[in-house]
Amino acid sequence: MTPRDTRMAPRDQDLPHTHVRAIRTSTKANAVYQEVRRLIIEGGLEPGSTLNQEVLASDLGLSVTPLREALRGLEAEGLLRLSAHRTITITPLTLSEVEDLYAVRLRLDPWAAGLAAQHASDEALENAARLAAATIETSAGEALGLNREFHRAVYSAAGNEVLTKTLDQLWTQTDRYRFILLSDDDDAQEAALEHLEITKALQSRDRAGVAKLTKDHVERALALIRQVAGD
Repeated sequence: MTPRDTRMAPRDQDLPHTHVRAIRTSTKANAVYQEVRRLIIEGGLEPGSTLNQEVLASDLGLSVTPLREALRGLEAEGLLRLSAHRTITITPLTLSEVEDLYAVRLRLDPWAAGLAAQHASDEALENAARLAAATIETSAGEALGLNREFHRAVYSAAGNEVLTKTLDQLWTQTDRYRFILLSDDDDAQEAALEHLEITKALQSRDRAGVAKLTKDHVERALALIRQVAGD
């Protein structure tokens, strides 16, 4: 990722065979959606690169039909663009997009966490605590999914369905950037410790406290992304 508004130069790319897990399932469209999404999030398909739908289908052991269905879902998430010529372009990473996404998250994540402290059931708080504890024991390479599970457990407990759906979309769009951070063991561990502090405030029903901790948590992530982008 490069400084603000600077994009990686697109280039043609064959799917890296070392990163591919062949699709062997009856729900092929969903399976290929998950596999291609993983490749995009983890950088196996590089930001700004292009590839052909037929080549991708062949590498995944699929026909083009379930692939196209999956790609439409990924396009809706903003992870790729489809052309009329069956070319797929992986959406570039840009610092300007990060700034826009985190500007909204800095408003909504703390608000949702505060609402969760007020409205969450005891069962929901126990689930958040379990996930926070699990992130401490998770390696950096496996942290992305668990990190998202924890935060979703918090904001979905806020009792506002529209807010939950909005944050779901924002988190989907920031997955690629968060993967960069959580690939570092020290950063992943620091995030996990912050999850524990957020959980303690939730369990104390400290609405203002959990909102501040969550805001600090999101600000720290943004600062680290800015740092990586400037390297």
